[in-house]
Amino acid sequence: MPERRRVHRYLPGRRRAWVIPRWADQRVQFLTRYLFGILGIIYFNFVFGDETASRSTVNIVLGLYFIWLTMSFVHAYFKHDSIFRFRLAMWVDIVVVSIVVYFDPFVVPLNSMIYIVIVLGNGMRYGIRCFSEALLGSFLAAMIALSLRYSGSFHEISSGVIFLNIFGGIILVYAYILMRRVDASHRDVEHNSRLDPLTGLVNRKIVQDAATAMIDDAERNGSVMTVLFADLDRFKQVNDSLGHNEGDRVLMEVANIIRGAVRDQDVAGRYGGDEFVLLLRDTPLHAAVPVAKRIQRELQEWAERNALEIGISIGLGEAPKHGNNFRTLMGRVDRALYRSKFSRDNEGINAVGEEDLA
Repeated sequence: MPERRRVHRYLPGRRRAWVIPRWADQRVQFLTRYLFGILGIIYFNFVFGDETASRSTVNIVLGLYFIWLTMSFVHAYFKHDSIFRFRLAMWVDIVVVSIVVYFDPFVVPLNSMIYIVIVLGNGMRYGIRCFSEALLGSFLAAMIALSLRYSGSFHEISSGVIFLNIFGGIILVYAYILMRRVDASHRDVEHNSRLDPLTGLVNRKIVQDAATAMIDDAERNGSVMTVLFADLDRFKQVNDSLGHNEGDRVLMEVANIIRGAVRDQDVAGRYGGDEFVLLLRDTPLHAAVPVAKRIQRELQEWAERNALEIGISIGLGEAPKHGNNFRTLMGRVDRALYRSKFSRDNEGINAVGEEDLA
């Protein structure tokens, strides 16, 4: 089964705190579960010589766990990004480990260390929301299992067990605070790496990745998307005569105009220098022309108010009609842009034509 292109992506909307790891990382997690299950079998059946009722119980639990784990692995093979499966797997792990901890024959159950693996394994793979859930679930399950183990019942809880719960709660809060800070820092780094620092629009790499995903979606769903490739006219004269600070101000204003012309589902980015790219999702070519005209009109009005002689030329192309990959599509749109820049018959807006498809 081929690898998915999207790697470690944050999901939008209500699931945005979840991260979907690569299938390769998910396979490692399944192998880790199998490994710990096998170690559990060895631990209870070969480390201790006497047959006990607890051994039989643990063997049954681990046997059912292996069956469930195999079924989950098969499901994951065909559907990589099931958040329901991620959460269910985490809670099954917590329950199974809690049972094993309860029956652990050592005075200090060594199996309780597996809670750390559950918390870190899920938190590091699936993001802060999963980390919080794994941390809280593991803490509560561990306290219940250990309280039952050392006290015999909820009615005979000693001061030592109470202290253990308080101490564990402090660790829980501290770990959560640290993870929140790490996650916030990670999101800041990821956010900043996506943006052009001057205009605040996404950078060239993100434009390329987004365009590839949109073209794939358009082909798969039978829809279309339109690319607008915009290039400023006479921008070099602004830099040469008024300085780069004024040039930066122009670029920021163009970015603001472009940002105001697109919808939330569209993508607007700075492609490089004074070039900008707009990706209009589910938009045919004819519906993108008014967007291009609006950008031209608003920039012209702003330039006149600021006594600047600048304009903007725009080339348009539709996917998958004019190209089923970003490189081909942009090459043809670039040729259309070149014609619009040096031909005033089309008022600085030109779509991909037959001559560009040759």
